[in-house]
Parts: sequence; structure tokens; C-alpha cells
Amino acid sequence: MKILCITPISHIPGIEESLKLLGDLTILPDPRPEDIANLSKDFNIIFTNPNKSKIYIDKKLFEDWSDLSIVCTASTGTVHIDKEFLFSKNVKLISLTKEYDVLGSISSTAELAFTIMMASIRNIFPANQSVLNGEWDYEKFVGRQINKLNICIFGYGRLGKMYAKYSEAFGSNIYVYDPFKEIPEKFFKLNDIDSNLREMDVISIHMHVNKDTKNFFDKDFLNKLKDSVLIINTSRGELVDEVALVSFLKKNPKAKVATDVLSGEIFGFQKSPLFQFSKESDQVLITPHIGGMTIDAQEIAYSHAVKLLEDSLKVT
Repeated sequence: MKILCITPISHIPGIEESLKLLGDLTILPDPRPEDIANLSKDFNIIFTNPNKSKIYIDKKLFEDWSDLSIVCTASTGTVHIDKEFLFSKNVKLISLTKEYDVLGSISSTAELAFTIMMASIRNIFPANQSVLNGEWDYEKFVGRQINKLNICIFGYGRLGKMYAKYSEAFGSNIYVYDPFKEIPEKFFKLNDIDSNLREMDVISIHMHVNKDTKNFFDKDFLNKLKDSVLIINTSRGELVDEVALVSFLKKNPKAKVATDVLSGEIFGFQKSPLFQFSKESDQVLITPHIGGMTIDAQEIAYSHAVKLLEDSLKVT
């Protein structure tokens, strides 16, 4: 089998060696579309991950790859893959989306969500920059106590539950919106997105993106929020209508966004309206999709993805 790895793996112990045991391995840790176009088209397997990737696996780049039989992504999300294209080519997709037992031990993304919430509430980064600029003045950086906040969590799956636990430990009032999950009685359940939103100090997004949730956080939703709200997104950029979000931020200078993801980032994060706005506003904190990028999480996720790939090859 010929395996093409299009994500960095050299820093993750054992992954390169494990993939080499499964086939003839070629590693392109950060390829551009033109790099893929110039490759031979006889690879059987693609091993990938959406973080940092510039490659969207679709008909445009991979139509002529007649030997391709498996795409394996070491991630729960699959926004970097055209699943209808894979289906049309009878190519198997392996992901971590439903590997719940393994995912339960990966807390990195929820930890990042809580970290960027705290950093934003306490104005850590602008305060630090102020000191570097030779200033010593707290007045511009007066923040909030977490135990005085109403935090609303959208999506009460694995990561939403972890984030709720962290926020609860700090004494916040926890509200949850998830029509598909049982919500503990100790938290306030939002039965619809019209109720209580104006009272929320923090909106934290922990949802999957699909045709029903794309641009879920749109102009109508944003107009229901308080003018000083903090929005946290460590899920997927496509959940948010960024044009509407930028408009909301401009109208509400006390509002903030802290995000680890951007809409369409795989096609060039520079094109994101939110990224463009961040260059002129201190209302936006952006990290480069580092949610799951701890060495601990990568070892767990990538090792399990390789195991799923190995198991699939045994079956075939």
C-alpha cells in the first residue's frame, strides 16, 4: 500500500514508525494544492488532519486518483473532506468522530476554550502589550470575576460537558442549549435560543458543523445578545456567519470574540472577514486552530487513527 501523509507527524512519538509498518509512506507535512497536483496519482491511502492543512480533499485535486481507497483523518471534524466525493469514488473515510471512548480522554480543546475565555475576560493580551509599550495603567483593563458570569454553552457533548465542569468549578452560572441531550438539573436549560440570551455574559460554542448548523450563529442570533457579550468558538468557523459577526462587533464595541477557528480557514485564513477585522480591532482574539494540538492529545488521537486504519486494512 502507498500512503501519503499530509499532516505533520515527526514530533509525535511512534506515528511515523506505525504508518511505515502499514505501507510505503510519503510525508508532506504542509503541502499546497500545487504540491498535490504534481504528485503521482497512485497512492492508496491519505492520512490527514484539518489543523493547519491547506488541502481540501475533493474532486478538484483527487478525481484522477483511481487507486485511492481510504482517507484517514486524525480528527473528529471532516470539514476538510468532501464526503460526497469520497462516496462517489467508493473511498472509505476513517475519522475519530464516533470514537467516544478514546475521545473521552482528550480534554485539550475544552481547556483551550476555558483559557481564552479567561484571557479575554481579564484582558491579558492587551494588558501585556500595554506594558511592553512602556505603560503601567490598569484602568483600560478592568475585567470580570468568573463567579459573577452567566455562561451559556451551545452543545453539551464531550467538550461542552468538560467546559461546563471547568466553569462550574469557578462558580459561574451555567446555561446550556442542546435539544438533543439531557441537561443536568444543576444547570439552566435553554429550551429555545430566544430565551435569556440577553442575560448571557459568555457564549461558548461546542457544536458540530453540518448543513443544519452552518451559520447557526447568524445576524438574528447575534442581535439577541447583550452588547458586552464574549463569544468563544473552539469548534468550527463555519458555525458562525462572520460577516454578521463583524457587523455586530462594530456596533457593540464592548463585545468580544475569542476563537480558535475561522470560516473557510482551509482555503486561506486571510480571506476570513473576522481575521481581517482583527487587524484593526482589539475585540478579537484568534489562535491558529490549536485546540487539540497538545502533544498529549495528538499522541492519543493520531495513535488511534493509525489503529483504525490498521484494523480497516486487516478487514480488506
